[in-house]
Amino acid sequence: MTSIFVTSRLYTALFVVIIIMIMSKFVPILYTVGVALLIIIIVLTLYDVFMLFAAARKVSGSRSMSDPLSLGDAQSTMYTIKNDSDARLNIDIIDELPVQYQFRKYIDTITIEPFSTQQIDYQVRPTSRGEYHYGRMSAMLSSSLGLIKYQTMLSGEHMVKVYPSIIQMKKYALMMSEKSAQFLGIRKVRSIGENDEFEHIRNYVVGDNVKSINWKASSRSGEILVNQYQDSRSQMVFCVIDKGRTMEMPFEGLSLLDYVINSSLVISNIVLQKYDKAGIITFSNKIDQILSAESNTKHLESVLSVLYNQETDFKESNFSLLFHTIRSKISKRSVLFLFTNFEDKYDLERNIVYFKKLNQHHLLVVISFINTEVEKEANAMAKDKSGVYRKVVAQTIIRDQELIIRELRAVGIQTILCRPSELSINVINKYLEIKAKRMK
Repeated sequence: MTSIFVTSRLYTALFVVIIIMIMSKFVPILYTVGVALLIIIIVLTLYDVFMLFAAARKVSGSRSMSDPLSLGDAQSTMYTIKNDSDARLNIDIIDELPVQYQFRKYIDTITIEPFSTQQIDYQVRPTSRGEYHYGRMSAMLSSSLGLIKYQTMLSGEHMVKVYPSIIQMKKYALMMSEKSAQFLGIRKVRSIGENDEFEHIRNYVVGDNVKSINWKASSRSGEILVNQYQDSRSQMVFCVIDKGRTMEMPFEGLSLLDYVINSSLVISNIVLQKYDKAGIITFSNKIDQILSAESNTKHLESVLSVLYNQETDFKESNFSLLFHTIRSKISKRSVLFLFTNFEDKYDLERNIVYFKKLNQHHLLVVISFINTEVEKEANAMAKDKSGVYRKVVAQTIIRDQELIIRELRAVGIQTILCRPSELSINVINKYLEIKAKRMK
């Protein structure tokens, strides 16, 4: 599809001709000037049309991006424009962006020299999972005359999926292997107790625990040999995701559920790297999906697939059903990271009995969230009566949430209370603490 558009410069030139023609009624010589100027404008416009028509056939362009995109992360869409014509062109790049971005489709204006290529790095941040449909990409060409613009299509429609943040998953996995991890928020927890899974027999070296000496093997070989142990590698870790109505609360463009999904992918990847087994359970008023805990290399793809399709259903979460399902489906003692959010103490009082029972059979970690908007209101200076009221209400909400966490800890349940943006770091640290202290 091609189209020709008249620019404001051509309208201005024609307006000048009209003024001259009007003035020629009083100064006849201006009529000749006006006619000559009109002919010049017509000639230049025709030249501009044919020149741009020829150049448009030699202009090409494309867009490229990561596939899939990562939820909640700034990522680049690279636009490449190639000019194989002998004309210097001004190009307005227009792209039909997916509706999820809620952006205008105008991208940028560039000036490209003859026989050259230019790239534009356009940053986007997806804030919802799903399919993102890009429409057609076009270019509005104009020359240095600037009398008309010629629109030509550069590329067609394209679809890309937005998955839970693979970027964050890789970032935290890299951080785990770096010495600088502690400076980035990941705490190094000293391991308590002896390793408990036999690995192999090796020669004794100074400093080894004498309790690990294998006397039978030593007597046969004539050398002192010790048993080498390592951390147990078969612990089952489940991310239990509440999809009730409270998880739809938005923070910085993402819902709580989106933060949880990103963090669940991060912690599942780290669990697998530690040779433990990772699983997923999602629920609201009913059990949605149960992904059994596995440790094979392809299991992360299953985790990613399950997390990609999760949405809140705006219903009350059924913790009773969750308890009975876990009791019937998970026989081996496991670590349960329960991502939920209580609005008031009454919600906890109704369900704490199920948490206590779960904690008897598994190691339960309840993860709740600090409402950063409420926190800002609680810390803001009140300037009027309305401000005082909002501040008191915000402080009451924060105090109730602290009481909820305190009550859970009082009955021996592990808890995490954090801001949504700090969720992944806090969950990683808790998992490392559980591993180091051999909490079961």
